[in-house]
Amino acid sequence: MPTFTDQIGRNVQIDNPPEKIVSLVPSITELLFELGLENVLYGRTKFCIYPKERVEKVETIGGVMGLDYHKIQKIQPDLIIGSKEENGMNEINEINKQYPVWVSNVTNLEDATEMIRSIGEICRISEKAEETIRKIRKEFEKLNEIPEGVIKGAYLVWKNPLYTINENTFIHDMLRRSGIENVFADKQKAYPKILEKEIQDRKPDYIFLPSEPYNFTEKEAKEFRKKFPNSEIKRVNGEYFSWYGSHLLNAPSYFKQIL
Repeated sequence: MPTFTDQIGRNVQIDNPPEKIVSLVPSITELLFELGLENVLYGRTKFCIYPKERVEKVETIGGVMGLDYHKIQKIQPDLIIGSKEENGMNEINEINKQYPVWVSNVTNLEDATEMIRSIGEICRISEKAEETIRKIRKEFEKLNEIPEGVIKGAYLVWKNPLYTINENTFIHDMLRRSGIENVFADKQKAYPKILEKEIQDRKPDYIFLPSEPYNFTEKEAKEFRKKFPNSEIKRVNGEYFSWYGSHLLNAPSYFKQIL
């Protein structure tokens, strides 16, 4: 049985190519459809919502946390794909006792393309995977003419309390490639809790309020405009900043459009 190293350095033995895959990562579920692996995708989480019409035909096996072990047992997968950031490692370790689990760890565009390449190798569709990587890189080349760090931005991921992102996150890399300097890049934690005063002190040109993981409303945006009159408050589609599969094909166009 061939062995593959996942993105957290674990060696995973996988029947090659897998015939029954369960994906625990919404952006990877979408990627599997892009790579033409729909016929071997047997399980997904309830948060795996793309591609809309086609994904509904795939069995749901719980959330990204809180997996339905009984449903997974019924599927008998020969590959489960998880994520270090999105899934609970206790659950990953538990299901790994019975099934091979390949864990992704994506904090920038290079990690994302490496993840796509690995899935291509595991599923014996390297050519298709490389084609997808080429398309993504070509789209991101369109951002090269944007000068880096001219705009200062604060990107919030939660409200009450306020949480933002540091430089070791995928969202930070997307901001950087869009020419935006993350004013909280130097924070120690990947997702640090911050105070309103800290935002005021760091004087961002833009405060980005995404649609996920917390869905900021227009009413909340109005509140932010009153509190931070010197920053432009921008509600954005959080998927383009945090989904790292085939969503990346359309992300650069979106980034150019919002600025």
